[in-house]
Amino acid sequence: MYGSIPPSIGFLANLQSLNVKSNRFSSEIPFAMHNCIKLVKMGLADNNLEGNIPAWIGTSLVELRILILRSNNMSGKISSAICQLSYLQILDLSNNELSGAIPSCIHNFTAMLIKRSLSDLFKQYGSEKSWYSYSFFNAGGFRESALIVKKGGKLEFDSILPLVTSIDLSMNSLSGEIPNELTSLSELGSLNLSGNQLTGLIPENIGEMKQLESLDLSRNSLWGRIPSSLAFISGLGYLNLSYNNLTGRIPEGTQLQSSNASSFVGNHLCGLPLTSNCSEDEEGKEMNEKAAEVEWFYVLLSLGYALGFSVVCTALVLKKAWRDAYFGLLERMWIRLTTST
Repeated sequence: MYGSIPPSIGFLANLQSLNVKSNRFSSEIPFAMHNCIKLVKMGLADNNLEGNIPAWIGTSLVELRILILRSNNMSGKISSAICQLSYLQILDLSNNELSGAIPSCIHNFTAMLIKRSLSDLFKQYGSEKSWYSYSFFNAGGFRESALIVKKGGKLEFDSILPLVTSIDLSMNSLSGEIPNELTSLSELGSLNLSGNQLTGLIPENIGEMKQLESLDLSRNSLWGRIPSSLAFISGLGYLNLSYNNLTGRIPEGTQLQSSNASSFVGNHLCGLPLTSNCSEDEEGKEMNEKAAEVEWFYVLLSLGYALGFSVVCTALVLKKAWRDAYFGLLERMWIRLTTST
């Protein structure tokens, strides 16, 4: 099929799933679709759609759990309105022409914060039979599915689809830093931000994303050290940090040392799994940085005491009432001490 998506689709008010991937649809996503308020899945991947991602997707299609706009010609910034999709579990905007920063409100995807299992969902719907009428499945027993890029390849999910959580913003022109708010998505399973123009540090607390199985931050302009917390994500089976400006020693941990060396190339890193050992200068630099942190702690502690002492002394000099009270206290303490002996 080709041409524009017909505006008449807006009359399908009870439509739950839209799958028109791999066609030749062009033009913009029609505004009439904002009437499809029961949509659970919008799958428009691999077309020629253009224009901005409509803000009304976030404000009108509040039941959306799957939004896949991969491989189109969408441009402009990602509207913060998309953060209103609290039920969203799969977001794929990859391979477009999007620009600007990743919205910091991304932590409002609360479905990526909730731990779930098949047994929990069976209990929620009373039986396995009721489970198959869940909104991820179309009427008539047709099982819904979704194709997502994960662990470096394309994987299709159907029966466990409601358990899948994924964000893919790769292959765009997104800039700015990775928002620290992203790390609050503790149940997110796959994150792909590769092939953008992101800068700054990898968030230090990225290790709080304990359910990450796949993480791809390659081909950006990230700098600084790899956070040590990354080594404590036990289920991280796929990691790619290649072709950034990262420096220093790769943190020690099974998940990082067992990764392929290609996951770290194109940086200024040392240590396993790379063949380049960390030089004495690098080790000394790390020790100096740790020592500097300790020194600054004691410096700030000393400054705090000094500041507090100076404030008290200044108050005694400038305020007669304080001075009289202070010396009165000393006199009473002296009298008590001498009379007790």
